[in-house]
Amino acid sequence: MWLRAAAAAAWLAVGAAALLADVVHTGLRPDDEAAHNTVIAAMWLAYALVLAALLLPGARALTVARIGVSAGAVELAAAAASSGEPAGWVGLVSGLIGTVVVLQPAYADAQVDAASYGDERRFLLRPPAPVLVALVVPTWAVSVAGVAVGPLLLAGRGWAAGIVAAAVGLPVAAFAAHTLYRLARRWLVFVPNGLVVHDHLAVAEPLPLSRRGIHSIGPAPADTAAADLTAQALGMALELRLSNPVTAAVMTGRNRSEPRTVTDVLVSPSRPAAVLSTAQRRGLKLA
Repeated sequence: MWLRAAAAAAWLAVGAAALLADVVHTGLRPDDEAAHNTVIAAMWLAYALVLAALLLPGARALTVARIGVSAGAVELAAAAASSGEPAGWVGLVSGLIGTVVVLQPAYADAQVDAASYGDERRFLLRPPAPVLVALVVPTWAVSVAGVAVGPLLLAGRGWAAGIVAAAVGLPVAAFAAHTLYRLARRWLVFVPNGLVVHDHLAVAEPLPLSRRGIHSIGPAPADTAAADLTAQALGMALELRLSNPVTAAVMTGRNRSEPRTVTDVLVSPSRPAAVLSTAQRRGLKLA
């Protein structure tokens, strides 16, 4: 998809700007030449990791790309403001373009769907409102700081503080990144036989719905009595009206679920119009 190509092109432009100018903020450059070279090498390694994530498919690659590209844009903004070099501003613009692209729902859908099997079509589900409002940005910041602070302190010969920061920060960063990764594994999946709701926040196990068992799919009315599998997501919900009741292991707490018989269910894909278009092409009735 063109959005994946655009994100990779923007990140390549960031790399080109880095080759033409010093786009490392002065606060990240130790005075010692060997330590400075170590920081530069580490940043190029991180750049290569993000580039690989932009080129590879899947939820893990999406998570790394979103964390890395946005972190790069923040660093480039600080560097451009301190140096004023034209190439630095070019890198900043490219980083901002890349950030906008990787945060698009269409980019995320293309990334996770690229790892699908056979005749599958995956669509991301919206994150829960409390997570989106209060936790996504802090979790991103923790994942970036946890990786960067310890090694930077060690490079600057702050041995004691660096060891403590790395010992604490790296596991915390891994946990934060894994939390964001789990949000990227919540899908509505079209399969040859129908649909699957794959959402660990709403159902304990993926909920398969056969093509014959789906009466219709469409925007949910305000007064619907359907079982809510949106995990409190904001935005338009789609209602799946079922021909026959099914049993779903609905989540009732962090690690608790209970079986419920449902006749209609609500889901909140990031791109409801694209979901409805795909449903129509696959022969499902639109409400």
